Amino acid sequence: MKIAIIEDNLEEAVLLKEQAVAIIEKYFRIDTFDIYRSYSQYTESNLNYELYFIDCVLADGNGTQLAKEIRAVNPGACIIFTTAYMEYAAAGYESDALRYLMKPVSNESLEEAISAFAAKRKQSRVIELTGTARYSDFIPETDIYYIEYVDRKVLVRLDDRFVESRKTMKEFEKELSEDLFFRTSRSFLVSFLHITKKTDNTLIMRNGEYVKISKRNLFSFNQAYIKYLKRG
Repeated sequence: MKIAIIEDNLEEAVLLKEQAVAIIEKYFRIDTFDIYRSYSQYTESNLNYELYFIDCVLADGNGTQLAKEIRAVNPGACIIFTTAYMEYAAAGYESDALRYLMKPVSNESLEEAISAFAAKRKQSRVIELTGTARYSDFIPETDIYYIEYVDRKVLVRLDDRFVESRKTMKEFEKELSEDLFFRTSRSFLVSFLHITKKTDNTLIMRNGEYVKISKRNLFSFNQAYIKYLKRG
């Protein structure tokens, strides 16, 4: 789990981190937990996270505006606002924030917020695409059309773009939901959700692209796809 606090009061940021770590570790392994002291310090980092704690009033900008910018490039992120000013609540929820916590943040309210995040994440799993060593996308797995291995590269197909990943096909195969994705060949890992038509050994995806099913995987694919369609 990659987490960030964006808070210009260092003492409050450190305290929030201590509180959050004790709770988050009940649900997830923490890989990264960074503190940013300003709007600009975060934007200059060019890093994305899965969970954000953002103060609505920052010394060099508006936290709710920053949240909108984060949401534009990282739609799968979870945002929790922390602030002493109730009047910012409405603007905060415009960014699809999960919770709006008043300072000083109590352990009870933080526990409830993180519990809600864990429940939401379980319902709609968020996948780290790992674009480069410094930059990565976090998106719901339901946004993935397919993952392709081509020219020694792993490419994740989204609705509007490809993202090159440093992960292997096997890593994705283990991480993605077994009832939603199928390895149709050595080159493709496909989401049932975005298939619009199947003809013999060819799949037509929602965006009009074609994906082949290998002969050795055709029977297993047909069984898995029928099971998926019956479930739906």
